[in-house]
Amino acid sequence: MEVHVPTISPLEDRESVEQRVAQTLRDLIVDGQLPAGTPLVQRDLAQQLGVSPTPVRAGLSQLEREGFVAVTPTGRAIVSRLTREDFEEIYAARLGLEGLAANLGARACGKVEIAAMKETLRDLRRLAEEQNVNDYLHQRWAFHAICYRASGRQRLVDEVGRLFWRADRYNRLVLSTAERFRESVGRYKEFLAACEAQDGDTAERVVHESLRWAVDRTAASLPSEADAA
Repeated sequence: MEVHVPTISPLEDRESVEQRVAQTLRDLIVDGQLPAGTPLVQRDLAQQLGVSPTPVRAGLSQLEREGFVAVTPTGRAIVSRLTREDFEEIYAARLGLEGLAANLGARACGKVEIAAMKETLRDLRRLAEEQNVNDYLHQRWAFHAICYRASGRQRLVDEVGRLFWRADRYNRLVLSTAERFRESVGRYKEFLAACEAQDGDTAERVVHESLRWAVDRTAASLPSEADAA
């Protein structure tokens, strides 16, 4: 008996379009070109992006999972609002997972990792002086990820990375002044020293202090969900 095989679009091609749609919308949201509360109409977005509604729908679903998009009770998709509770919850999750990644990674760091971290730290210092927030955040993740990946815990590193980029809009609020940039980059020398000494406990402590510093500097300036309600 002959089995009929349906025609199926290549999965890689379909996924790449969905990913490009999600990345484009994510960039527009993070850059403030799509402010909080902006309606995201699938038909209009599909026309503007030159794609069919299907990858737009998938892209919006991905951004909803990442926290950049919210769905109202009426079913409309909008750019999610920044709130104190959301900020605190993301950073609390980072506190646990990123602290663990730092502890395990620092214990496993070798000469190759330390050399790469030193080079990245030089870039971070330059970018902090320039207040180049986009490149600074990417290099900041690269700096820490060198340590985290040394742990060999890929699932852990992936989840820490997801939370880091989930916090992207909040990270930009933290780095709102030249002084904040200097305070931020100033913490990395101690983290590097802990990795060089393979001192996991100190690396974890530095990460915890850095995250708590960010919360202390920023949380109070954000609106509360209770107030909005």
